[in-house]
Amino acid sequence: MRPLLRVFTLAASVACLGSLLGGCATTHDRLPEARYTMTERQTLPLAERLSITYEGAEDSRCPDNARCIWPGRLSYRFTMRIGSVAQAFYLVPGQPGYMPPALRGSRIELDHLTPPPPRGMAGTAVAPGPVMYPVTFNMYAQ
Repeated sequence: MRPLLRVFTLAASVACLGSLLGGCATTHDRLPEARYTMTERQTLPLAERLSITYEGAEDSRCPDNARCIWPGRLSYRFTMRIGSVAQAFYLVPGQPGYMPPALRGSRIELDHLTPPPPRGMAGTAVAPGPVMYPVTFNMYAQ
């Protein structure tokens, strides 16, 4: 029984050391799973000294009534702030989500049930002012 206890204690010690050095989180430290909808330039505080700002969308998709050589792409631009350090990232429909160490084992993915905005709206004057692209994403614990 004693050798088994030593193996368990050693494994627990290695796991604790790994979480201290690698920034891994326990289930208590993980961010909660949630669904968020944000508008451009909105900031979402996730934890102390951790926030995400939705900067806006980049839409190079071909308009519905046009013939284009390249279909283009819609991407949503974010900035994650950890204290005074900022890191930019993009979420793109059909692409894998984003999972940095700062999210404590969680990942961010675009919500696949939310329809994208109409194609080719970037740079058009449909309404006064710039076209706004709200975004909905889900945070999943790993």
